[in-house]
Amino acid sequence: MELKIKNLKNPAYDKALKLIARRDHFRAELAEKLRRKGFDDEDIEQALERLDELDLLDDARLAERFVEFRSVDRGWGQRRLVNELRKRGVDGHLAERVSRLDDELHDRALETALRRVEVRAKPGWWRLPERRARLVSSLIARGFTTDVAYGAVARLATERESSDHEIHDQPGDPGRIS
Repeated sequence: MELKIKNLKNPAYDKALKLIARRDHFRAELAEKLRRKGFDDEDIEQALERLDELDLLDDARLAERFVEFRSVDRGWGQRRLVNELRKRGVDGHLAERVSRLDDELHDRALETALRRVEVRAKPGWWRLPERRARLVSSLIARGFTTDVAYGAVARLATERESSDHEIHDQPGDPGRIS
């Protein structure tokens, strides 16, 4: 019986360490980067297993941080979060589970999203249905449901309408009093 001694030096592992030292990676992302660098599948798998053993690679933990950051800081809703996690190679069930936002996180994400889409909206957007529709579309693209997007834009439009004064109107604004 011949004993096969594995090479203790694994360049794929060394490269993986360098990559995760810069930023956290999902398992599939890291494997793909190593593949593009020309490492063979066996070395990549050994490197990933070793990182797992050392608790340096944890898709669930990273996905939770990803969801928290992207929801609050970027204003992404559940659908967008799930899609982005799947693009990064996260298991579909895990992506669905961690992307379920509690009420507080959902509200903060929606608030951020509204702020971001309103900044790009034309002045007096709340007066014209087609401009409101653009904001709704933007919220849907950010991963919010249609009902949530319509409700949020309607509430914001009501707020803007009640605080609207001629002094705040801009030239070319459809509601401007000449």
